[in-house]
Amino acid sequence: MRLAVGAVTAVVLAGVLVAPLVLLGTGTKHTTTCRTTILYRRHRYVGRPTRRVVEAIAVGIGVATGCGAKPANVDLRSVAGITPALAVALASEPTTVYVREGICPHARDVLRCLRSRAAVAATGSLPQ
Repeated sequence: MRLAVGAVTAVVLAGVLVAPLVLLGTGTKHTTTCRTTILYRRHRYVGRPTRRVVEAIAVGIGVATGCGAKPANVDLRSVAGITPALAVALASEPTTVYVREGICPHARDVLRCLRSRAAVAATGSLPQ
């Protein structure tokens, strides 16, 4: 009797441990990435992953849409050293910067590109 209970317990434990691995390999594969966009001052800002964003001051309210969610008002913050005309951030997403469409579209380091653009706008010349 003890041997039967032990065998059943071993089979159940093995099933519990193996099931997550089997389930990870099943399901539909998504080839497109869903991106949240924010509408702020009649401009569309697209979320870009980056290292931790240093936020500065609150700049206003935007409307977040995308990824199947209903449009929602979000509190926007500026990114330190970058004008909100180029990029904004959300306190709830510390590793995402929302960049205005058409600004730094192919940059690998989006924060470096944004700071470069901000320096050009501030001085009217190319940064050294």
